[in-house]
Amino acid sequence: MSSSNSNTTIAILSIGQMGLGIASLLLATNYRVITNVSDRSKATQDRAKSANIECVTSDVDLVQQADYILSIVPPRDAIATAQRIEAAFRSNEQHNSRKTIFYLDLNAISPSTARQIEAIFAPHRPGILFVDGGIIGGPPAKSTTPTSAVDTSTWSKPEIPISGPDAIPHTDLVQELNMRNVGPQIGSASGLKCCFAALSKGFTALALQSFTTAEALGVYGPLQEYLAQYNAAAGEKARKSVVGCTTKAYRWVEEMNQIGETFAVEGGWKARAEVFREIAGVFQGLADVVEKEGVEGMGDTEGVVKVLGEALRKTG
Repeated sequence: MSSSNSNTTIAILSIGQMGLGIASLLLATNYRVITNVSDRSKATQDRAKSANIECVTSDVDLVQQADYILSIVPPRDAIATAQRIEAAFRSNEQHNSRKTIFYLDLNAISPSTARQIEAIFAPHRPGILFVDGGIIGGPPAKSTTPTSAVDTSTWSKPEIPISGPDAIPHTDLVQELNMRNVGPQIGSASGLKCCFAALSKGFTALALQSFTTAEALGVYGPLQEYLAQYNAAAGEKARKSVVGCTTKAYRWVEEMNQIGETFAVEGGWKARAEVFREIAGVFQGLADVVEKEGVEGMGDTEGVVKVLGEALRKTG
């Protein structure tokens, strides 16, 4: 842990599961972490305070104090969050011009959307510099492994690809957050994230459809038996992903749309990439069920399949 880290202030928007995990990791390595949750629920405010994250009262305060701003929000909120920060920066630009702020968009967005956000901040260079990014993997988590002498604490961390023309000066921060620069172009990192998520979350959508259809046909059990015999790894991955996605499905709806845009524009697939609109619909269907009924009964694969399947049959 470097004591100099305390001189670097990281603002995180917002404090969801991933944001909280990254904040906890940074706090453990002596960074100062702030957020603005003044307009969020009391539960969110309490969650931030209980994690020792400093809560400022406005975006203007956040911009004035931050050296780095990490945007970790649902993809549908990425542009609006950038606009909030730009407005706060612009309202007091003379004061903010004393330093350079790095704005890292780490959301699951397309390269086109990343370039839209870059354009929001472009008039304020070099006061605020935009870095394109994404997160691959789960939230940072601390684990303690006992040894014969003492306990040693380690962190599991996601990977954060970044791209753009502006290098992040704090190399310790780059290392701590597993950042990897994948190119000088805005859009490279977000595009990489989309390509990765298409495989992982696209597979989850297929598993949801396969399992609920098998359940409707009365052959869910035999399907699992054949998977165990012929493709055990895929079966295990499918069951785990079906359970794990229940509370995340609402976030994945727009992410699938962003992936479709990436494949259509950057990959040249055009209308053939519209399949991801249909995949977005799969997650929207699950999100609607969770919002209406909660996750009770969805603690295992069979439960998810049963609850979702019944909801689908009711809606026709």
